[in-house]
Amino acid sequence: MRRSKADAEITRCAILDAAADLFAKQGISRTKLDDIAASAGVTRGAIYWHFADKASLIAAMIDRVSAPTEAAMAALNNMNATDTLALDTLKKVVVDAFTRTYHTPAAAQITRFILRYSLSDETEAVNARIEHNRQLSFAHINTFIEHAQKAGLVTTELPSACIANHIRAHIIGLFHHHLSTPPPGISPDDVAASMDLVLKGLSPPHSRAN
Repeated sequence: MRRSKADAEITRCAILDAAADLFAKQGISRTKLDDIAASAGVTRGAIYWHFADKASLIAAMIDRVSAPTEAAMAALNNMNATDTLALDTLKKVVVDAFTRTYHTPAAAQITRFILRYSLSDETEAVNARIEHNRQLSFAHINTFIEHAQKAGLVTTELPSACIANHIRAHIIGLFHHHLSTPPPGISPDDVAASMDLVLKGLSPPHSRAN
């Protein structure tokens, strides 16, 4: 009997849920596909039906962790012309993403994995996914800064790409600091305050003088 698309999606979600739980408990490198299959209540063949290998499964997990932030940034950059742009909206997206990592062990493991793999060249599929997400993240931030410059909220003394790189580097630094520091690390409130400092420094010169 052929399985429906709905059944297949349920199985795929069960596999990803099991992987997230095991990644959080025992780490990514120590988790085998057999462990994930047993935890999800499926066969190893079922995993291979949905994912070519462990790297493909990890890439799907990266997408799952990144999706809420990407959706929020896309929505931010698709605001109507009548909407009021505020730098605090970018801060909220960053703080929300950090809060998910702060409170969700699986998200923390995947984020830690991304930070490590972004500096290596070990698995082509995973590296391709990380690079895709890096470019998408930069594009979203750059578009937001372009809009903010047009609205007079951000200095035009520097190109939007330069400012976007600065912001993204700062965000990565916050996540790296948190994930490489003994618990509890830094808090979402710390991240909010840090983003306030960065964004305040990007205001036009006449705004800083007031």
